[in-house]
Amino acid sequence: MITDQYGRRFEKLRVSLINDCNFACVYCVGEETGIGGKKFIGSLSPEFSVEKGSEKLRTDDFMQLISAMHAILSLKSIRLTGGEPLLYGELIPLIRQIKALGIDDIRMTTNAFYLKGKVNDLIAAGLQAINISVDAIDPVIFARMSRNNHTERVFEGINEAVKSGIEIKLNAVVLRNQNDSQIIPLLEYSAERNIPIRYLELMKMGPIFNQQKDLFYPESEILDTIRSKYDIQELPRKNGATSRYWETNTGAKFGIIANESTPFCHDCNRLRMDSRGYFYGCLSNANGIRLTEFINDWPQLIGKLEELLAMKQKLKFQGSILSMRNIGG
Repeated sequence: MITDQYGRRFEKLRVSLINDCNFACVYCVGEETGIGGKKFIGSLSPEFSVEKGSEKLRTDDFMQLISAMHAILSLKSIRLTGGEPLLYGELIPLIRQIKALGIDDIRMTTNAFYLKGKVNDLIAAGLQAINISVDAIDPVIFARMSRNNHTERVFEGINEAVKSGIEIKLNAVVLRNQNDSQIIPLLEYSAERNIPIRYLELMKMGPIFNQQKDLFYPESEILDTIRSKYDIQELPRKNGATSRYWETNTGAKFGIIANESTPFCHDCNRLRMDSRGYFYGCLSNANGIRLTEFINDWPQLIGKLEELLAMKQKLKFQGSILSMRNIGG
């Protein structure tokens, strides 16, 4: 078992399947350039923003690496991210093959734009849970945050996922003077569907690495906003969880991922792989290690995993030039 001096080990693997996305969220992509360096002209359409054939690894490549990680680490969970993972052409076969390894807890984070019509196939393949990124209920604010005007398709995808019975969480990144007015509407939307929502403090990553301070909306203000309408009670935190959870007096459950205000590095159990096959032990360290050449040499592979584990911060995320679009958060 690979363990660091604080008792941390890798139990969950996050796999960024593709670094393309049909959205260009303001906290993920810079203002001037989009996919392929193209300039934004108004809002993006899905046809504009998808780069064809841009997957860096084949399904066999992903599975070779995932299998090696599982053999050494006995992974408890795998989360498939992007970019937008529903743009990855071999998603269903990949999920089936991961499940065949004996990993039952397979999850995905998506913007839900392409989710409608695919939920049942994903469940049949072995997907257990979906996190859906939705930063606003108001369509104007949603379009401004995501730079995509097709809001209705996202909510159609959410509704289909709810009907399917699969486990769902909503994720919303809260930015000051951008979408902070949506905290209560998002809470009430999720409560109506009996699904939890998690509010994310803005992370110092990628294009907003040096602008985070002006947009930052802290955990304390999120809680004050919700307390302005509801009584709330904090719930126990699970070991290794990114979120702290609360429940309102009406039974609505919400969480906050507060990298800055309430860091959780002390028991982080996540390992990340990007679409090129580079692994990251911590988002604060942008120096990934490519492990493909070591998968048949276990002593060296274990040594590299120990290096990755040593990258974890003791207390707090320090910021990174890595983009969420490339590493999936």
